[in-house]
Amino acid sequence: AELSASPQPAQPVPTAQPVPPEQPYQAVRQYAGQYGAAQPGAVFPPQAVQPPAQPSRPGESAGKGKKKTALIVGIIIAVLVVALAAGFGVWWFMLRDSGTQSAQTQSTSQQRGKTKSGDSKAAKDDKPCTAAPDAELSSVDHSDANLVAQLQLTSNCASTKDGDTAEFKESDVKVSIKDDDGNVIASAVFDFSKQPVKFNGETANVALEFTTRQYWRPYDQIETGSAEVILQTGQSGTGEAGSADGDALAGSDIDSEDAERYAQLALSWQLKHDESAASRFYTTYTTQLSSKKKDMKADGKTWHYVDIYEQFLQQRIKHKNAILIWSGDYPTYTKADASTAYYVILSGDTVDSVKAGDAWCKSNGYGAADCAVVDLQ
Repeated sequence: AELSASPQPAQPVPTAQPVPPEQPYQAVRQYAGQYGAAQPGAVFPPQAVQPPAQPSRPGESAGKGKKKTALIVGIIIAVLVVALAAGFGVWWFMLRDSGTQSAQTQSTSQQRGKTKSGDSKAAKDDKPCTAAPDAELSSVDHSDANLVAQLQLTSNCASTKDGDTAEFKESDVKVSIKDDDGNVIASAVFDFSKQPVKFNGETANVALEFTTRQYWRPYDQIETGSAEVILQTGQSGTGEAGSADGDALAGSDIDSEDAERYAQLALSWQLKHDESAASRFYTTYTTQLSSKKKDMKADGKTWHYVDIYEQFLQQRIKHKNAILIWSGDYPTYTKADASTAYYVILSGDTVDSVKAGDAWCKSNGYGAADCAVVDLQ
């Protein structure tokens, strides 16, 4: 409550009464009596002429004391009023803000703890999860010649107002798998809006399918433990995504120049990887299934690295022992034509004679133009 009391105004102090006209002459006479008779024209010192002290009026001293006391009390009351006003200001600007922040903290806590029954209000509406999740490669398999990669995803989005983890349903997400040397061995662009990722807690398992033009390593030669999986949002694919088997999600092709570069690196990796398997055919026979080189025109098209490696993957599915060699590294080919070298696909199956090799070609549905018996010596 505000204090309305204020100091009472002090009563005016009585002024000295004017000296009666006869009093200066009385003073002159007193002076003359003390110092002698005054001479005509003499000037007396002004200080000698002092009005006599006025007698105090009855009750005057007591009135002055009361007025002084009232003045002091009024000053004290004014100081108290100012102090109370200052204290109120401190509370208003400091304690009030603290209380407001406490109320806001409590409100935020209630919003975070919102239950499905709707007992408390949500701070904001749920927003779609747009941040790409982290991913690990759990396993790989194949569906016909396609690669099927099982991924475990970990969400990078906050929980919804109901306490669940938001679904990831972004379109145009490039998923790339790299080996431990940093080589891209699979890459395609997926549309998760068609098949949103639903998290169990913060993780989810998804299956992605890559066509033979979207991966560049035989499925059984991919080391899942050392592979790295990268998800990038806002990426553009080319063409339409194919249909995938089962619950797997199919993707569209990445940029053709990138795919060509990855395929070329994959061919080099494969040649080195298959050297030891090829060495045993110096002393025995196997069958040749294809020989191609870049920009070669055959089978109604111009061959590129992507086409050559795609054919290798297809043959690798049909013949689990199939290997890739560079013809310029082996005498059988350099003796025939040392000036030209090809990527050669061998079945990798051992046959002990040319006749046995011809029988192998026929039994596997190959004609003479598509299958030949060779050794590498």
